[in-house]
Amino acid sequence: MSKYNLFATSALVAVGLLTGGHAVAAEAAAATDANSTATTIGEIVVTAEKREQNLQTVPVAISAYTSKQRDVVGINTIQDITNFTPGLNYSTSLDRAFIRGIGRETNNLDTDAGVATYVDGFYNTATNSAAGDSLFIQRIEVLRGPQGTLYGRNSIGGAINVISFRPTKDFYAEGRLGYGNYDGYKVEAATSGPITDHFRFRVGAYEIGQGRGYFKNVADGSTLGARDETRAIEVQFEGDAGPVDAWVKFSDVSFHGQDLLSNSIGPYDYSKYNSVAALVVNPAYGFTLPGFTQIGSATQNPGMTDIRNVSTDNGNHARNTDDYNVTAQLTWHLGVADVKYIGGYTHYHYHFTDDGDFLGLGVGTSITRFTLPTGLTIFPASENYYDEVKSYYSNEIDITSTTPGPFQWIVGGYQYQEHYFQDYNFAEPQQAQLGSPLFPTGAPAPLNPSRDYIYTNQTITATSYAAFGQVDWKFADNFKTTVGLRYTRDHKAGFEHARILCFDGIFCPLDSIYGPFTPAIDITSGFIAGAVPPGAPGVISPATIDPVTGVAVRQVGATWSAVTGTAGIEWTPDRDTLVYGKYARGYKAGGFATGGFAPFPESQSEHVDAFEVGAKKEFGRRLQANLSGFYYEYHDKQDPVTIQPASGPAFTQLVNLDKVRLYGVELETIWQPIDNLQILLNYSHLSSKITSAGGCFVDTNDRFAQQPGVNVVGCLTAPPGTSQPQNVTGAAAPQSTPNKVTLNGNYTFHLESGALTFSATYIWKDATYDSIFNRSYNLAPAYDQVDLRASFTDIKNRFTLIVFAKNVFNKIGYDNASGFATAQFSPLQPVTIAQIYGLTPPRTYGAELQFRFR
Repeated sequence: MSKYNLFATSALVAVGLLTGGHAVAAEAAAATDANSTATTIGEIVVTAEKREQNLQTVPVAISAYTSKQRDVVGINTIQDITNFTPGLNYSTSLDRAFIRGIGRETNNLDTDAGVATYVDGFYNTATNSAAGDSLFIQRIEVLRGPQGTLYGRNSIGGAINVISFRPTKDFYAEGRLGYGNYDGYKVEAATSGPITDHFRFRVGAYEIGQGRGYFKNVADGSTLGARDETRAIEVQFEGDAGPVDAWVKFSDVSFHGQDLLSNSIGPYDYSKYNSVAALVVNPAYGFTLPGFTQIGSATQNPGMTDIRNVSTDNGNHARNTDDYNVTAQLTWHLGVADVKYIGGYTHYHYHFTDDGDFLGLGVGTSITRFTLPTGLTIFPASENYYDEVKSYYSNEIDITSTTPGPFQWIVGGYQYQEHYFQDYNFAEPQQAQLGSPLFPTGAPAPLNPSRDYIYTNQTITATSYAAFGQVDWKFADNFKTTVGLRYTRDHKAGFEHARILCFDGIFCPLDSIYGPFTPAIDITSGFIAGAVPPGAPGVISPATIDPVTGVAVRQVGATWSAVTGTAGIEWTPDRDTLVYGKYARGYKAGGFATGGFAPFPESQSEHVDAFEVGAKKEFGRRLQANLSGFYYEYHDKQDPVTIQPASGPAFTQLVNLDKVRLYGVELETIWQPIDNLQILLNYSHLSSKITSAGGCFVDTNDRFAQQPGVNVVGCLTAPPGTSQPQNVTGAAAPQSTPNKVTLNGNYTFHLESGALTFSATYIWKDATYDSIFNRSYNLAPAYDQVDLRASFTDIKNRFTLIVFAKNVFNKIGYDNASGFATAQFSPLQPVTIAQIYGLTPPRTYGAELQFRFR
């Protein structure tokens, strides 16, 4: 644990003790409410439509989680939010969110997210920013369905709205300590209060980490996966002067850890080339040769016997540094309307190092090697490097009506800009030949000191501008209609770079000729040869190669625009009932498949026509039920597919699927049959189908279309020995979980000394496809999970003690699935597909102490 955060925690708690006096903080009072269960269901206020409204009066499918509720039922992570929210899918190992089947299928930054995350009104590009602790986040709102009017940017699937705790008018301080298995720990503190009658502050800091991982590394006996440490500090100031309110928040976050969250349960591929486009000799080929120097490595995949066993020498190290954030809001109350400014800026640098061979070949002090029969020595230990540097800022002005009357309106304008650098490197650091490659002609190529055999990069600037307006008209006592429009213009432009080398790979099998003197060959010119078809959309300048660095570069750019909006009607037959119907048009900007010099790098924008009906009803303040049904026509869904040309390495092409149909129902209920007992039941059903693919695509795990269930109708027959495209029309869309159920029950005992609450949660998630190729190797199995929790708050609300156990029965949970096939050079050659699963955490348990000061 760092001295920095121990000092910060001590200082903040000391400030609370010195300044707290006998005043009861607003947040402490809120905590009292959380631990003394009311006799009726409480009201939740949300800002989903940029006004404060009772959740039950908003004609939007919303799941809202207050700080109090999160502590009671145990919503701590994005995965927990996913478990409780109908229609929401999130892959922790891939950091991708989907709502009702709409999201993003790639981590290439040139493709935008489909679910927007806003923190205090400021757009945040990281979904996991919604996973902040309940000490810092007052409320999380998940808005399901296109939010194309008021949110706009990347909210074609929906939006996650995060609202922080603000400075308080009374002095307040709170500290939290937690510890659990796997040496998980947390240290948090916050203090808040007045500086003057019109000026307030809030300061908070935390360190959260885990010392042991979820996976056992058989190569050296260590553990890895989720072994990490996150540190943060935030400072807020808030003030008011007459009709003007102002608020600003500064934060600094850092992260480092071993981020392994997935594993293969299939056998190693021992062939010389593990891909039909292999650029180097397969590292596992060494296991078939005598004299292979392997230190600590397993000759068979240990994941075959235990999915939580791996063999690696790297452990997938990740770090996030230089993560600075500032968000500001300024509101001018004019009497008839509020004029509100929302702005923010974020910068971060994320770096990830991955074990490229995943065989444990680099463990120990000896250098791993094997020698081919021709005398060529291979040093197979490989590493993959990923770098992401990003800066973005936005400015928004909203003008919102505040006078009573049948008409309520909001108009506004929005500006956003981001600049990012994204780098992928695949290297064999010990293979000296890669440092001094030759051209195919035999002439020396530029030096390659990093010994990468694949280097790709994209540097892009993206801008977005929008204007929007929405009007609500209550044209009768029980009826209201809503109409909203938004115009958005997006532009992206920048450069992609690549350099490709081959060392005794498929395209340069030279060891039989040169033996131990086999050189590495720079094949970049051949890789980009087909990259510029005449008039290719999105290509600004043709690809060229820098003679000094050997790196190819191509400029790309495009502009997209759309008019989106909503139209709906509401009926409130009584104060406890809302029935609504609406249409919404959603949009997401186009993007690029950069880094691979795809012949057609640009993808077109996505659109969705969404129809929804819903009802929200309270029965005697004891039962609350919210039901929604929806039907979507989803056009031009962006999906990355792998293209394998007749010669040269495979590349990723971002295609647009013509049409996807989505429909389903969602139910959220809260039932309080007796005082102190509350039962929550959430259910979602989603049906998805690609009704028109608009083309045929190659499944790299089934090159010759031999797996059960393939469809080649309407596809050209491939020449002998080449990849056979498949028609995915009729397949389910990825990350569209058919069914999901969450059941929670919590009961509070009121004792003389305080309140004791017990909570139990059951979660079941249906099997889910993770690819447009609906095959067994792309199907994440169904799983269930049980969580238990107990909390005690003393009668004076000075402290809360929480004990918890998640995944009590230690079930294997799956958040994504994929396959990796052995190289298949002809239809007659047998193929084995190794199954890869992204996993949710195993059983975890621990305790947390929250202590507050008056």
